[in-house]
Amino acid sequence: MFKWVTIVGAIYLSAIPAQAQSADPKAAPSEPVEILEIGFSDAGLSGAGGARLKAALADAQFIAVGEDHGFAGSPRLAEALAKEARGHGPLYHAVEVGPVTMDWVRARLASGGLGAIKSGLAGKPLAFPFLSNREDAVLADGFDHGNRVWGIDQEFVGAPMILTDELAALAPDRATKARLLVIRDADIAALGKGDFENIWLNTADASQFSALAQTFTGSQRAAAIIDALAASAHVYRLNNQGAYLQNNEERSSLMRGYFLDQYRAAPETAPRVLFKMGAYHMGRGTTPTSIYDLGSLLPGLAAANGLTSVHIAYLPMGGMVRVIKPADGKATAVQPYEDETVAAILAAADIAPERIGLTGHYLIPIAPLRHALAGKKLNALPAFAKFVLLGYDYLVTTRDATAATAFEAVEE
Repeated sequence: MFKWVTIVGAIYLSAIPAQAQSADPKAAPSEPVEILEIGFSDAGLSGAGGARLKAALADAQFIAVGEDHGFAGSPRLAEALAKEARGHGPLYHAVEVGPVTMDWVRARLASGGLGAIKSGLAGKPLAFPFLSNREDAVLADGFDHGNRVWGIDQEFVGAPMILTDELAALAPDRATKARLLVIRDADIAALGKGDFENIWLNTADASQFSALAQTFTGSQRAAAIIDALAASAHVYRLNNQGAYLQNNEERSSLMRGYFLDQYRAAPETAPRVLFKMGAYHMGRGTTPTSIYDLGSLLPGLAAANGLTSVHIAYLPMGGMVRVIKPADGKATAVQPYEDETVAAILAAADIAPERIGLTGHYLIPIAPLRHALAGKKLNALPAFAKFVLLGYDYLVTTRDATAATAFEAVEE
């Protein structure tokens, strides 16, 4: 569950029924499968693929970018989408980190920018995911130095490495402060060795968080931090017990609640939001972990406001990716990426892989692919490939992906 390159899955529990076939397949109308070059930069979207996405953004309340983690391209694509979307009004950004961790990030972006994030993560590179990569932090910084960024996930298992510092500063007595710093230092040591099993959020039970909360009676900020950590520990505990379905259900419920809290608190009647999260979270329909995740909420919510949601999967065919791999004093490493999805989809649709060039990015509108493969070919695909075809509107891919740049890898 800790590799950024992989999306943690489970057994696909419900088979998708074969769809009705035409009595004469040859007579069925066919849609051309387009493969369009797309560029994205600080200036926005470009190319034929960029023009297609620009048109889709006009009525979009929600832009849901689902990724396999560890690439520089997906936050850069999201940055270009934000550039274009702001032409239609104010925009927020929802990220896959916890809300109290996001407070930590926001304070540093406001006070010292990316340099403050980097220095704050020194010795603690696994404190939180994704915004610990420079490209994701640049994306967040573009939203009013993080002021318009919503952290809507559970607190990551490494979060106590930074959040216990804040709790220690609020501690009512020396004993409590000392106990919190012991927790922090033990987590730093364990995660430095890649030992996720013995860190605080994977070992503490509900009674420990309850007792800690009683120590901080009267501090609303301490209560918010402890409550968020306790909720996250509960989700992790389910995973550690092998209750994977319930783990995913409760994490999704937590994410939905955090999102709706921010959504309702926004001053706009129908706030527009750019998401960038793991692909399982952002697609419509039953995920390969057998739940309805946040992406399934967005179309109806947008439709109630007379708007749409646009779902874009960023899944390379090759290149390099950054993964969590503690070794030699570093928490992450760069390695070749192995595609298990896009090539299988193209092969099932009899699309020559050479249509994806050796360099650059390409946009594939998914509806024609979905229609071409409906039935036996769709059901024969791996669970995640089916989910992408059924749950997304566009696929952005490349053979030459660039790995994300972790702050621990940024040279002075």
